[in-house]
Amino acid sequence: MGIDINLFNINHYLARVEKGKCLISEPFSPDSYFGRSIVLITEHSENEGTLGYILNKPVDIKIHDLFPEFPEFNAQCFVGGPVNPETIHYLHNRFDLLPQSTPVTKDVYWGGDFELLKEHIEEGRIGTSEIRFYLGYSGWASQQLYQEIEDKFWIVSEISSDKIMHAHENIWKEILNEMGDSYSLWANAPTNPALN
Repeated sequence: MGIDINLFNINHYLARVEKGKCLISEPFSPDSYFGRSIVLITEHSENEGTLGYILNKPVDIKIHDLFPEFPEFNAQCFVGGPVNPETIHYLHNRFDLLPQSTPVTKDVYWGGDFELLKEHIEEGRIGTSEIRFYLGYSGWASQQLYQEIEDKFWIVSEISSDKIMHAHENIWKEILNEMGDSYSLWANAPTNPALN
């Protein structure tokens, strides 16, 4: 028996897409990047589209393995999305040390001076829990994301700064369960709907 998507709160489909919110994928997507993913929206413009990072797809590699000139640092890396996977991006909560970064929420910032970041890490001023690295990013052209939301591939939700900075592989299920009984159907759905 399939899940009746019409049971869900229509407000999550009609919620305003904006920087600092997250996209929660539907449970049966076969997409290797976006299946059961949480994507933080870091930039959004009606004319230029949307940019964000997948929060819950860790990879078994460290930043200094990718950039030998980077100080040895045990912060985890994640797949940020399918666009330019050879590039590195970062979210952090140390605007005091990286003042050229872009605010995403009142406590989470995106980017900043990479050379300055390396210096702060070398000097021990930034801890592994204060920054998260992403390989590549997720991007949508103008109106593309709205079409995917209309097609019920995504729901839009609030997300706390704490969840952003401590996102883990199971956060997709955790957030859905917190959204109420209707969404727990998604959270507990088998990966293969034929098994339902």
